[in-house]
Amino acid sequence: MLRIELDALAVANTRFVISPLYNVTDSLWLLRSTAGAAGAAAAARAARAGGRGAGGRGPGALIREAVRERRLALLESFFTGAWTYIPDFLNPQPEQHEESLERELHAVATVAPERLAQEVRTMLAGDAALGIAGGRAPRALLRALDRGEAEFAELVAAELHQLWQAAVGPRWPVLRARIDADIARRAQLSARHGLASVLGGLHPRVLYDEEGVRLLVDARAKLPAKALYLTPTVFSSELHVSVDPLPGARQLRPMILYPAFPGPDPGPEPASASPAGDLLGATRARLLADLDVPRSTTELAERHRLAASTVSYHLGVLHRAGLLVRTRSGHRALYQQTPRAEALRQEG
Repeated sequence: MLRIELDALAVANTRFVISPLYNVTDSLWLLRSTAGAAGAAAAARAARAGGRGAGGRGPGALIREAVRERRLALLESFFTGAWTYIPDFLNPQPEQHEESLERELHAVATVAPERLAQEVRTMLAGDAALGIAGGRAPRALLRALDRGEAEFAELVAAELHQLWQAAVGPRWPVLRARIDADIARRAQLSARHGLASVLGGLHPRVLYDEEGVRLLVDARAKLPAKALYLTPTVFSSELHVSVDPLPGARQLRPMILYPAFPGPDPGPEPASASPAGDLLGATRARLLADLDVPRSTTELAERHRLAASTVSYHLGVLHRAGLLVRTRSGHRALYQQTPRAEALRQEG
């Protein structure tokens, strides 16, 4: 059992957050819904919770198809192993009520190397004191780790973005409406019956008493918290919790990822507005449009009022997609659109 201790201040700071990325990682738990009768039952629950997609396929089939077709080997490695802990850097700490996918992917791509290394070690080796089981690392995971923590984090962020494009993003307006409805319903419940009714009603494995929240999960720990984040998710019908396994002063706030109330069928996958719209987020589209002439990371950061690390991450995504060419001028790296990028923009 995992206990999250909440004092009066922590209860006052308990709030809902909306996260596109948490729903991407939540969908990946469906990869574990294929083993035996228990897996079939989990898949059926997930289908009822998440609706059905194009062609009558359930969400589990859509996610597995996207992972297979896009060859998302790292994400598959994370969510198909025998371990019971998934590294928390995949779910970066939210800074506001509603996070943007771009900020979240940037946080994944720029996670501190020591945090990434420790969390992956915890996943693989387990932690008997915490009740966390480990497992054998797949080759794809080990090969990627050999490239260093920084590149590993960028590869994970790139795969998460690919899964968003293929399976989650096209359905996000409907899924987001379901999340809004869940939060509104629970806010009304809190107004009528108090926050305790909300916390105790998140999931059958969540219990609330005067000492805080008890989670009936395999992990064993007692965590004092200064705040608690509640995050509705729409794919898996299971309960998940994100806690900080690292000691130190900057402990991350615990987050409970719970299944949102069932909502309407997402229906068929909508057609994209344009080829460029499938590939580019708003920030990347602006950066790409500004690279009709060679520019450096520093220059783009100043022109667009972004952190240089943020610009560097987006340029890396565009460069790997074949939309930018990189050259050197002295000590500076310069980026410019490729003919493919220009053609894509014209089509859009």
